[in-house]
Amino acid sequence: MYYIIATVAIIAIELLYFVIAKHFQIVDRPNERSSHHRAVLLGAGIIFYLSVLFYSLTHGLAFSNFLIGITALAAVSFVDDIRPLPSWLRLFTQLAAVLLTFWADISAIAPWQFVVLIVFFTGVLNVYNFMDGINGMLAAYSLVVVGTFGYLDLFESRFIDIEFIATIMVAILVFGFFNFRTKARCFSGDVGSISMGLIVLFLLVRYVNSFPGSGQNVSRICFVIVFLADGFLTIAKRFLAGRNIFAAHREHAYETMVNDLQVPHLYVSAGYAAAQLVINIGYILVADKNFYTIVVALLLVLAYGLFFFFGNRSGKIHPIQ
Repeated sequence: MYYIIATVAIIAIELLYFVIAKHFQIVDRPNERSSHHRAVLLGAGIIFYLSVLFYSLTHGLAFSNFLIGITALAAVSFVDDIRPLPSWLRLFTQLAAVLLTFWADISAIAPWQFVVLIVFFTGVLNVYNFMDGINGMLAAYSLVVVGTFGYLDLFESRFIDIEFIATIMVAILVFGFFNFRTKARCFSGDVGSISMGLIVLFLLVRYVNSFPGSGQNVSRICFVIVFLADGFLTIAKRFLAGRNIFAAHREHAYETMVNDLQVPHLYVSAGYAAAQLVINIGYILVADKNFYTIVVALLLVLAYGLFFFFGNRSGKIHPIQ
């Protein structure tokens, strides 16, 4: 019964948001960095946060620290979608949400490890935030990642209530119905992409904590490695080229495919999701997960380097300064 109620509620909430967004003209208007060419309803990814809230309210305010953290993150991100806020305020909120959500999990580790993890988690939030510019990317990729955690919870280690994962997946499917299209009806906005980033981190940390002392903790990043590799390699590329790594751009591999090579949005989104799915299946099946993760990481670095090397030589790729 819960699944039926949750599905109906999430669909109703998303449709209600469309009405509100249209009334108040909450739209994403294309600019020189956009990968779309018409105004689209913005902020529909608020359904990810609201699905967390729905689960929490129906399960006795479950995951209280996480709920407070994602509420603050969603609130600031939604306001930023409507009227841009100072970058320091967005970063402060992200750090606060990460600290609040994961303090109990990482407070006992060495100080340098603590700092590295906080910076890494905050970086993941921002890398995840870039997905929303390509139709279907956030929905398809997140469905694979969250679905993988659902599989692991059911068949490997019960690390979280499966109803929580199911609620998130329903929200992803509802959002994806309107976003995974040639002409998307809505975009997630920062409120959705940043919230989904924290949700994925939350699931990842809960899963890692279900295997204390396994020696394979770092290898768990394999579950989101396709997008992390693209995000962090793009930062490294811009840094080595002497560009401002904090400035807005559209130089990720998937953005280059869409904007410079004119590959259809949905092909790129499906390709990234399929690549992550294959990697996740391989991770589940292999015995030496640390070695597997190293091999996957090296292959992604090689693929990324070859893509831009041959793309630049062909003259089809024109980096944004």
